[in-house]
Amino acid sequence: MNGMGTCFLAGLWVLTFSLPARPQERFRKSPPIPDPLQELRLPLIESVTLSNGLTLAVARKASSPLLSLQLVVLAGESDSRPDLPGAASLTANMIGRGTDLLSAGEIEERIESFGGEFAASVSLDVTVFTFNVLEENLDLALEILSTIVLKASFPDGQMDTVKRTVYYELFEKEKDPEFVAKRQLFRMLFKGHPYQTSIFNEDVIKNVGREDILAFYDRFYRPNNALLVIAGNMNLSTASRKISHYFNTWTARRIDHPLLPSPPPNDKEQVAFIDLPQAKDATIFLGNVIFPATSSDYFPFIVLNQLLGGTMGSRLFMNLRESKGYASYAFSGADFFKSCGVFWVRAKVTPEVIRSSVQEILKEIGPAAMEKASSFEIEQAKSFLIGNFPLKNEPLTSFSLEVARIKTFNLGEDHWNKYYENIILVNLERVLATAQRFLQPRPAVVIVGNKDLIADYLREFETVDIYDVSGNLKSTINKGVEK
Repeated sequence: MNGMGTCFLAGLWVLTFSLPARPQERFRKSPPIPDPLQELRLPLIESVTLSNGLTLAVARKASSPLLSLQLVVLAGESDSRPDLPGAASLTANMIGRGTDLLSAGEIEERIESFGGEFAASVSLDVTVFTFNVLEENLDLALEILSTIVLKASFPDGQMDTVKRTVYYELFEKEKDPEFVAKRQLFRMLFKGHPYQTSIFNEDVIKNVGREDILAFYDRFYRPNNALLVIAGNMNLSTASRKISHYFNTWTARRIDHPLLPSPPPNDKEQVAFIDLPQAKDATIFLGNVIFPATSSDYFPFIVLNQLLGGTMGSRLFMNLRESKGYASYAFSGADFFKSCGVFWVRAKVTPEVIRSSVQEILKEIGPAAMEKASSFEIEQAKSFLIGNFPLKNEPLTSFSLEVARIKTFNLGEDHWNKYYENIILVNLERVLATAQRFLQPRPAVVIVGNKDLIADYLREFETVDIYDVSGNLKSTINKGVEK
């Protein structure tokens, strides 16, 4: 649809270490001098809770002609019943597909008539509806947003359409080695945890019926289980008056929604392989469970991650691509959820150096390697993070989503207002302590590629579990012998 869009998110040992190459050592000893730090001025986030329990947050950008709205329902795929994965995503995709008075086509026409852009996304913990609109059309946007969310009718005629859409989105994603690898990594890390429900394949979509969607909607789509973020040229007083007018009929209900425990980090050697016949290279995804974003270790860790694999100048890229010539790319990152985070490394390498690449990655992210870190490297990473933060949040939607993330995960005002100070206070000692705590456990490893090209090199590992794309265990290679 032109005026509306939906985005489905499914929903990340013992090895011999070799000495680092000399070019890599020179890079570490003499990094470029960091640029002077910029002055960071962030818009104030103001919030209020309305009488029906809906939380409203406003972040003002007076220079913006657009407004970005993020309606966040505090329920995601981890809230789908274990026997009905995909219920949260199908519910979100049905929003905007019809009310008692408006058909899907009429809703689309209304949104297009004032140039609005509407999209829905679902993650492990939350469902987010995004509406971008010109400031002058805010009332029109709020009217249609409140209508499609509060008065959704989930017509039978749209169910098959939505299920086909979600099915083929997942089917297409499964052609992407990175998507397949990261999904399998999350399967391994979240095994036995409620987050496991969010990691599913397209075949399960057929199990979700209209009555299941109605039940999910009725339970979780409540104002006291939601927040609305408005970013742009809007003040809290005006926004509060308008939101109260359009959402005052949304009724609260008690929701039993306990905080999930954090899954334990992986602590044993696990190597998985998924055959993707069309792949020409090998994609490596490895990672482990870490803390949620509310942890005091968050800022030292993002500096650590930046040092390890945040850019093409970071350690992983410089080692695997520039020094060894193993990889097309090698980066690290982290995803944060309510109950935990996941630190991961991704790399694309040629088949014959799979095991060597995994060894080099483990060496680079190991706590022992961090003992060689210098204050110069830390300051360089800090300088990049501070300089990039305003650029990353310059697009209005990105800015609004960041505000929504801060409010959703209860990160506190200082997480935003004191971002500059939080990064500045990170020093070498804090980074080393963070590495010792969170990089010590053994990460799970996933390899995706064409088995015909890779099979011989998999036998270099002690044990490799072979899975299909859907996550079903097919066989195991033990000491080079497949069973």
